[in-house]
Amino acid sequence: QMLSWGGENLDQSLRAWLCGGEITRAKSSRIAHMWRTGDARTRTKYSLRVRGTNNRGRVAAAWFDVFNKVYRGSKVGEGAVRNYEVIKRRLQCKPFAFFLYRFRKVYIEAGVIARKVFHLREKASERCLSGSHVLNAVPCKDAKHTGRLQLGNVDRDTGKCCSGIRAYRSNDCLDFVDQRGPHFYACDVSGANTNQHYRLTPDKHIKRFNGECLYIDAHAGNAKVTTKSCGLLTEGQGIFDMVDEFEPEEFTLYKKEVERHRFAEQMPHLPDD
Repeated sequence: QMLSWGGENLDQSLRAWLCGGEITRAKSSRIAHMWRTGDARTRTKYSLRVRGTNNRGRVAAAWFDVFNKVYRGSKVGEGAVRNYEVIKRRLQCKPFAFFLYRFRKVYIEAGVIARKVFHLREKASERCLSGSHVLNAVPCKDAKHTGRLQLGNVDRDTGKCCSGIRAYRSNDCLDFVDQRGPHFYACDVSGANTNQHYRLTPDKHIKRFNGECLYIDAHAGNAKVTTKSCGLLTEGQGIFDMVDEFEPEEFTLYKKEVERHRFAEQMPHLPDD
C-alpha cells in the first residue's frame, strides 16, 4: 500500500533479511535516475492520480517494532500497517533487533547507534566543543543541543569502536581542518578515511592521524578550535573531559533486545558485517 516512489528499497531489504528470501536483478538491466532541474528536457511528462504516502514511516511502523519509538522521522500509526502482520506470521519473520545484531559492526562498532553521548569540555578554556558544519568553542551552557557528540567509525586497527568523533543524531563526523577549524563531513563508517581519525587518547587529548591535537585558542577572538603538534600543547591545553554523559534510549533498547532474544548464545558464529 505504498504510493508514489521512495522507501520501497528499505521495505524490500528488511523483508529479505528478517523473513528470508533474496533480491535479484537481471544482468542486462540498466537503472538510471534523472533529477528534475527545471530544464524542459527533465520536466515531468505524466501526472499522478494518487496521493503519496509516508513510505518511510510505513517501513518503520511495519518493521522496527520496539525501535519505532526512537524513529525520528514522520510516523504513521500501527493500524496503517496491519496488513504486514499476516505476512510476518506466515514467514516467521525475525525481530528488527536481529538486523541490527547481524550488522553490529556497522550499527554498534561504527557508532551508527551511539553507546554514549557526551559534551567535550577543554580544561584550559572551560569551553565546550559545538557546531554543526564547523566545530567551534562556546560556553558549555550554550552547547546543550548543538554540542552533543559520540564516538563513530570503526577503528581499522582493532575492528571495534572507534576512530572518530560523530555529531549525535547526525550522519556527520569531524573531518578536514582549514583556517576556520575542523569541519564535519559525511561519516565513513568503515574507518578508511584518515581525515576522520580523531582519537580520544588516555591522557584526554583529541589526536588526529597526523600527530596533531585539537585545542581551543582562547586568544583568537571568540575562541577558535584549531590544531598543533600534541607535544607543543601547554598545561591543560587540549585536554578534554567528557561531561553530561548519558546512554541514549536506542542503545538501551538494543542491549535489552539482544539479551532477550539471546542472539549471542544462539548464533555464536553469525557474521557481523
